[in-house]
Amino acid sequence: MNEMRAAQYDAYGPPEVLRVRTIPVPALKPGHVLVRVAASSVNAADTAVRAGKLKLVSGRSFPRGAGFDFAGTVTAAASDVTGLAAGDEVWGFINAVRNPGPSAGAAGYVLAPVAGTVRRPRTVSATEAAALSGVGASALGILRDVLKLQPGERVLIRGANGGVGTAGVQIARALGGRVTALASAPHLDRLRGLGAEQAYDYHVTGPRDLGRFDVILDPVSKNMAPYRKLLTKTGRMAAMALGSPADLGYLLVSGVHGSRRVRFVQSPATGPLLASLAGYVDDKSVTPVIEAVFPLDEITAAHRSLDKSGGFGKRVVQVA
Repeated sequence: MNEMRAAQYDAYGPPEVLRVRTIPVPALKPGHVLVRVAASSVNAADTAVRAGKLKLVSGRSFPRGAGFDFAGTVTAAASDVTGLAAGDEVWGFINAVRNPGPSAGAAGYVLAPVAGTVRRPRTVSATEAAALSGVGASALGILRDVLKLQPGERVLIRGANGGVGTAGVQIARALGGRVTALASAPHLDRLRGLGAEQAYDYHVTGPRDLGRFDVILDPVSKNMAPYRKLLTKTGRMAAMALGSPADLGYLLVSGVHGSRRVRFVQSPATGPLLASLAGYVDDKSVTPVIEAVFPLDEITAAHRSLDKSGGFGKRVVQVA
């Protein structure tokens, strides 16, 4: 097959800038595999790039593809690639911010770098895998490698109903953490089911009611000051988003004054992280959480759904 369908956009803007077009299948190049995509997902980074919030980094090269992560089947591997071959079921992540191209994960095929592509978990479908690859690997990298969560430590996760949050609750529990989750009321029972010892409605329960924590994972990254005060003397906090210049200023100040530093952390899904995550999935420590599945033709609706926030887990785009 020489052509494929792919989600693209020609300018930054709202979800309506997205179009599904027929374009050439990417040509194989060194260090890459060609993957027939079964499913991709919509991440906060996808919507931020599409909206132009990161254009100082992402540039103005158009058309550009949508979708950072993917799950599918290798159809061809470059001659310098070892460890992967045609027929392998894989999942992976591509950096569509710094390396934009006319196609990405939300396409019939993706040209995937082997550094971010590994065999996917055996115990879940490709659609389920796509819901977990990017957010799960990111949460694992931050909790295990950056914040160095230790067994028995108390962990607070804000925005726990989102993609990173639902993955983070499970990973923190798998690492031995004692998890407290913050979300809105409809999601609390499901968060306890994922492994949170305590789950609170953030509309009702404020920082003063929560106690002390060794680790805070904060995908929300707004109004951080009262949460930082909850850290123990050796506590660590990771902010995953920057909503305003004031947020950036607060992060800089926190690194200068006091030991309880808030770090801005982005942990892209690398091959080693994805391989580790696959082990957690196959031993049932971590399960994919899906809010909704959209066909490729409805990727605009998938982006719109995430822009409105809410829900529980990931929006997945089914390609094949």
